[in-house]
Amino acid sequence: MRLRRLAARDADPRQYLAGANAAFGSWGDEAMFAWAFRDDAELLFVDDDAGRTVGGSAIIYRTLHDGGRAAIMGGSWTLPESRGRGVFTCMAEATRDVAAERGAIFLAFVRNENPSSRRFTALGAAMQPTFYCRSTVASRYAAELEPLAPDPALFPSSFLYTAAQWRTQFLERPNARVECVGRRGEWAAVVEISADFDRVHAVSDPAALPVLATHAHAVGRRLFWFATRRPAMECEWTNGSLAQLPLAVTEWELQNGDRM
Repeated sequence: MRLRRLAARDADPRQYLAGANAAFGSWGDEAMFAWAFRDDAELLFVDDDAGRTVGGSAIIYRTLHDGGRAAIMGGSWTLPESRGRGVFTCMAEATRDVAAERGAIFLAFVRNENPSSRRFTALGAAMQPTFYCRSTVASRYAAELEPLAPDPALFPSSFLYTAAQWRTQFLERPNARVECVGRRGEWAAVVEISADFDRVHAVSDPAALPVLATHAHAVGRRLFWFATRRPAMECEWTNGSLAQLPLAVTEWELQNGDRM
């Protein structure tokens, strides 16, 4: 196998998209590629001995509030017929090495049911619990929400964004309907509306999640959110982990919109 590393801005999106869409069924289009891998993001590709690209992954950089950097492994795929041959391990090890080269923390978001979680453990990463949550019940009472002007200062995050970066990350998602709603002076939430779910990308106060769930259920949808702490409200969730190497931060404040 041969590993290639290049700046995302210099890559032909079609090479990444062909593999990602073959591996995931429907990862996205060139607009999604440009949004996900902007700024100084890098791409890794793995070619087999015949020169065919069988795996791809991205390294997305974020600034932390203490001035440090995080190198996030995301969008990783391996063609179905090439799985089990060490392609993902090769990309994970390369991402770890690039993070060390840049003096950054290696991070990856993973569901525990995904076989890749074992690869991160094998790398020696600390696996901090996360939760992919879905509402199951809602109040019988109507939820009164109002549109709000999005203010980045309302939404806590371990990542440090400029106002423009925050707007791009949370609001300007391609092919998505994103709204900022809440109760003025009390709380606000950034929510993406889809056919089946209202996806909470950011919420200023987790206590507002039951209200958002009621609003979603009233129109035949469910609420989805991501959390780094065990959910307090009744719901169902899939266990995940934030893989971190080295263990430099023990308390993360991250929401669904922060994930890549």
